[in-house]
Amino acid sequence: MLMVMTPAYALGLTASEDNFDGALQLITSVAAAQLASEGIKALELEERPNGSDRKSFPSGHATAAFSGAMFVHKRYGWKRAIIPYIMAGVTGWARVEADAHYWQDVLGGAAVAALFTWAFVDKYDTGSYVAISADTNGAKVNFSTKF
Repeated sequence: MLMVMTPAYALGLTASEDNFDGALQLITSVAAAQLASEGIKALELEERPNGSDRKSFPSGHATAAFSGAMFVHKRYGWKRAIIPYIMAGVTGWARVEADAHYWQDVLGGAAVAALFTWAFVDKYDTGSYVAISADTNGAKVNFSTKF
């Protein structure tokens, strides 16, 4: 359930934006990561701990959960991503505890999520900026915002 809740939390954060850029970036990054994860699984590189098949690497559940957490981190900052990262970590732990994956599978899923998140997601632009500069004539503080 956490693998769905983490991206859902991320989608909820995009509701505060003035446009659909965040939602589109989330959908694109999660979909691309899941497609890549499934493509790698199709290579059947590793047998699952429970022996059910050879599609252990990478963990698709971890890919989905970490995609949501990493989206929040990249778009809104690490402080807002603490809870989603905990949720993603619990997802990975649960997959290992269920004998569905090894830890390297979870890390592989997180790596796939990171690749596509950092490729497709931009930091949310609030339109407010603070710049501090100094030179031999003194210091300056500039502030701008959009209304």
